[in-house]
Amino acid sequence: MRKDLEFLDIVKEYSELDAVNYEYFNQRFNHRTIILNTGIDENILETVVMPLKEFEKDISDEPVTLILNTPGGSVADGLMICSIIDSFSKKLNIIVPAYACSMGTIILCSGNKNPNVTKKCFPFAFALFHSGEEYLSGESHSVRDRQNFNEEIDKKIKNYVIKNTNIPEELYDSHYRDQWYLNAEQMVEYGLINEIIGGDA
Repeated sequence: MRKDLEFLDIVKEYSELDAVNYEYFNQRFNHRTIILNTGIDENILETVVMPLKEFEKDISDEPVTLILNTPGGSVADGLMICSIIDSFSKKLNIIVPAYACSMGTIILCSGNKNPNVTKKCFPFAFALFHSGEEYLSGESHSVRDRQNFNEEIDKKIKNYVIKNTNIPEELYDSHYRDQWYLNAEQMVEYGLINEIIGGDA
């Protein structure tokens, strides 16, 4: 098999006994489309990161499309996607059909300094910023260490958002403890999205 088609082996292994699933993933691969339509967890390594890296190193110049429709999830796994998008070397179109919340919103902040990346959403799409939640228990020093680590991550995410969007630091700080929803127009205003699909209709 050609080097640029190695990802098909993953598709075959994933759905070897399911012809419907195989055809679904095969068509997505042929159309250079990746769908993130679940919570963000360790599974995105296989379903999002690996396909992106395969498309990046193949011989095609056709754009890649990432359909992003997620309630959010793991910060560590989401930031991994941000790193991939920020350095992606081929044309990448990110489309939000309905929502990109929590860690999904942070992913929307990525790619703004990468000329290969274009981000779009549908008119009724929205995003959601909010502070992380975690209930800590255990020995006091372990809880303290974990809390300190979480605070450092919060600072890094804040700096990432400020550097990669049009959101002023004061505005970000004022919404830090809120459930801060952004509609499609606000996503464009603050630089999370480049354009609204059909927005002039």
